[in-house]
Amino acid sequence: MHPIERFYRQYRDDVYRYLLGLARDPNLAEDLLSETFLEALRALPAFRGESTAKTWLFGIARNVWLRQLQKGRAHAPFDERLGLYLADGLDDLCRRQTLARIGELLHRRGDPAETVVRMRADGWPYAEIAGRLQISEASARVIDFRTKRWLRAALEKEGSL
Repeated sequence: MHPIERFYRQYRDDVYRYLLGLARDPNLAEDLLSETFLEALRALPAFRGESTAKTWLFGIARNVWLRQLQKGRAHAPFDERLGLYLADGLDDLCRRQTLARIGELLHRRGDPAETVVRMRADGWPYAEIAGRLQISEASARVIDFRTKRWLRAALEKEGSL
């Protein structure tokens, strides 16, 4: 198998899921996936290895998605992306209010919890979050888990869930 094909097969599913989470449209996600790997092949000589290949691809995918947003072919504000990430059990009828409240609660919780959850909602892998925040990957995972559990409990206590 050619190295490029092996590279594609290794990362396509993760990149597709990331793009599907952003686009919420399987056809658009497929188109964005193709564009992402095409751009990755063009940019491969410039890849410096300062991040993992997966993180690098997610960055390219995010940029491809943002260009689609600018062209008007796709639309999803941050609150919706956050909703996709935190969606377990959210009622669609009160989703906007709940997402606004989640944003307030996250802000009140402060760093590093707010930063970790927001970065995860944007598709960042734990390893990259850990590197950016200068914490261990395990700490990033624990912070994410505990913050989501805290958010769920706070929303349930308020009757928002």
